Amino acid sequence: MFRVKAHLPKLLGFLLVVGLTIVTVGFANSQQFSLAQSPAKISPQNNAKYQLAARVIQDLGIPARYNMHFDHLMGTLTGKGDDSQLYARFRKMFVREIGWQHFKDGYVARFAADFSEDELQELLNLSKQPLMKKLVQAEMKAYMDTSKQRFKMGFELWDNYSNGNINFPDK
Repeated sequence: MFRVKAHLPKLLGFLLVVGLTIVTVGFANSQQFSLAQSPAKISPQNNAKYQLAARVIQDLGIPARYNMHFDHLMGTLTGKGDDSQLYARFRKMFVREIGWQHFKDGYVARFAADFSEDELQELLNLSKQPLMKKLVQAEMKAYMDTSKQRFKMGFELWDNYSNGNINFPDK
């Protein structure tokens, strides 16, 4: 508990930076693309294209990779990755509060808007190929294999920034 209290100012600062980054990226992304079909116009329940997009996303392992990306945040929050119990608790909290289940419909709607049914079917067929499965698994393993190094580097970066040793780059 003391360790969490000691890092509370860093945590709050980090969450502020992350929040501002998410808002900025979301705004920038909304300005860059003008698609013919908006994802909001695709009905999730009774739409074959929507269901096909959901299968493609699942088969490509996107949900698992989405939740794995919280590891960057946890590396900063938990320090050098030495406290695996604290790491596991943070990860469960992130997955519960802002995990894949909260964004699934948005991802599926985006895929359904950006790909034709034929393209989605081709992606689904590719996702079932042994070489594609091996590629997805290898990418996930590589991500996990490098996680301890990411934790350490992320913590050191944030610590250096918090101590004024690193400035934001110029535009």
